[in-house]
Amino acid sequence: MNGFLKQFEAPIETFFDKGPEEPKKQVLADILQYANTNPATFKRQLKDIPFDTVNMPWAVILEALAADTDNWGDFFVETLDEIFNKAKQAAKPNAVLDSLLDFNYTEKDEKPFNQKIVDRLMRYMGDENVTIKIAAIKMLPNYLANPSIKNKQQIIDALCSQLNNPNWKVRYVAYASLGYENLLPPGKKLSLKDRVLKLILGDPMFEK
Repeated sequence: MNGFLKQFEAPIETFFDKGPEEPKKQVLADILQYANTNPATFKRQLKDIPFDTVNMPWAVILEALAADTDNWGDFFVETLDEIFNKAKQAAKPNAVLDSLLDFNYTEKDEKPFNQKIVDRLMRYMGDENVTIKIAAIKMLPNYLANPSIKNKQQIIDALCSQLNNPNWKVRYVAYASLGYENLLPPGKKLSLKDRVLKLILGDPMFEK
């Protein structure tokens, strides 16, 4: 067992149990201190930790690092790439991609690393893998309220272009994602075909 897991595996496993907030805040502070003490060792030790959305270790780790994005902002970019790369190799890619939800700790941060994240997501939205494409479409609108993002109109235009994608799941997720942000083109409605497919096959926004 590596040093990080030896020290933090137990508190991470119980982090989301009901209980007082102060011990949880202390766990987050301790993880950040551990990370800052020897960043290279910390990053190496994290390689042993899967993107496991059952025990959610990365949810705790990323929440801790979100308190110091001066030092750890670019690590969020690296982790984004790692999640997408792992998902491409996984038998159940959505189980890995669910870890992207943990980026909500930093999506309003105005430091430059978030522009890098947006640029990566724009690239992943062009991926031929439909699951990867959908994950990027879901995530991109979350950054449009961040004043540091310089290419907002380009993002909106790229998302709107997915409304005509040949794959109905991509069309549906683009429609839902834009709709949440009130960014749908005027008069745009979801087609009857896509509404029927959603009823029959399930909502692709929440596929597991």
